[in-house]
Amino acid sequence: MQRKIWINGDYVNWEDAQVHILSHSHQRGSLIFGFIPIFENDGAVSLFRLNDHVDRLFNSCISAGIPISYSPMDIKLAIKDTVRKNPGSKFAKISVYISSVEVDVVPQDPFSSIAIAAYDPEADIISKNTQPFHSSKELSVWLEKEKHQRRSDIIPPQIKIAGNYTSSMMAKWKARKNGYDEIILTDQDGFITEAPTSNVFLIDKYDTLLTAPEEDVLYGITRKSILEIADDEGIKTKIEKIPLLELENAKEIFVSSSSHLLTPVIKIDNKKVGNGKIGDLTNKLKNRFSKIIQSNDKFSQDWLENI
Repeated sequence: MQRKIWINGDYVNWEDAQVHILSHSHQRGSLIFGFIPIFENDGAVSLFRLNDHVDRLFNSCISAGIPISYSPMDIKLAIKDTVRKNPGSKFAKISVYISSVEVDVVPQDPFSSIAIAAYDPEADIISKNTQPFHSSKELSVWLEKEKHQRRSDIIPPQIKIAGNYTSSMMAKWKARKNGYDEIILTDQDGFITEAPTSNVFLIDKYDTLLTAPEEDVLYGITRKSILEIADDEGIKTKIEKIPLLELENAKEIFVSSSSHLLTPVIKIDNKKVGNGKIGDLTNKLKNRFSKIIQSNDKFSQDWLENI
């Protein structure tokens, strides 16, 4: 089918959604974005935690100083309409970008465009690219100890801005070439933070769920959801700085993201995590998440917003 992309209130064909090569966001990495899972259950199409995703988008724009001329309600309605116009979509991606051609770091014409795309990554993108797509349901992870990728004094990790992903892209690319699926990043003091596009969780020997504090990582909507599920399940949690030793001794490790929800880590630096299989608590949280997105759980009503 012909996908339609919403740009500043109008719809254009997928192939016509273009921006100049010298645009500020392309050249300076100033694009702000959001990525929302879409689920379909018994014919009902819903967006996962739409309010949280839109709130994060606006908070990122405010923190980065990127102007946005629409209200949160405008964007929510536009997202829903875009999903309706693109049936079969699995995700909606919102981009706020300065499309003007600029010569300075500070744009002379700081008007922001907004684009909303709804699509199926496999059908619309992956299957049409020439190179194989790297995917794994159980991750082998490289722990990046030398290049500290999260520095709140440079770009706060809470801002979902394109430039925040450049250094981690370089590290992950190197790890992929060495046979790993993913990397886990550390801060300048050597504490565990997150993966490039995922939050990190571990289960310690006391069956306590640990994750890094929010001020050190991206404000993950899936992360927030897992913490709420864990609380409802009676799983003990700690949100604190995680020393490297805690990760190395963890019984279970998993990462969370909008694209994959919850994915177990079975190896760190080629060493098995636990017995090298998905752990009991990880599996429990994963199964509970599956019930929620299938609209079969008490959290479903609040977290799934029908279009």
